[in-house]
Amino acid sequence: WIEFEPGPPSRGFEMTVPGDPSSAAFLAGAAVIGGRSLAIDRVGLNPTRLGFLEVLRRMGSPVATMVLGEQLGEPYGPIAVHPGRLVATRVAAAEIAGLIDEIPMLAVVAARAEGTTVFDQVGELRVKESDRLELIAGNLRALGYRATAEQNVLSVTGSDHIPKGKIRTDGDHRIAMAFAGLRLVRGAQIAIDTPACVAVSFPGFFEVLRAVQATGRR
Repeated sequence: WIEFEPGPPSRGFEMTVPGDPSSAAFLAGAAVIGGRSLAIDRVGLNPTRLGFLEVLRRMGSPVATMVLGEQLGEPYGPIAVHPGRLVATRVAAAEIAGLIDEIPMLAVVAARAEGTTVFDQVGELRVKESDRLELIAGNLRALGYRATAEQNVLSVTGSDHIPKGKIRTDGDHRIAMAFAGLRLVRGAQIAIDTPACVAVSFPGFFEVLRAVQATGRR
């Protein structure tokens, strides 16, 4: 059994909630794919949530953060990403827990990198809002890339060809946001079957993505 004693009454407080780093990651990935520089202000910078930035850095995108303050002990500040020559990397099993929600984005970035990127021990992706592992690999193949999902390992071989095709999301917001980033490839023609599913976590995502796209290459 469980026993507990009530504590003192809770007191109200005021705070400004920083931007979600997972949501910011999909804009950052789109900017890298499209050869844009992008700064995103007031993002939560808890280091346990920023594993995706280290992977982007290894793949050749200069990235930076700056802690400007704290809210209830949580640091916040801007995230900045810049274009670079993208190369493949290996994302080890020990890294996965810190970036599991950003793997769809990292996989589509890997599709534009030179070489084959491997994500180890990503079986958890099979039991998210969808079977993300199969959707990532299948949608990349539908767009003309080489990708495999074998047991718990995802492999993506990059190419500079122009992606064209239709994306199946199974209603998964992160699949929709990740593959929307490939629209920033010049000449891309990508249709997403249920774009409205992004409202689960980022209702204004496509409007913001269009603003990123409008900045042009830098």
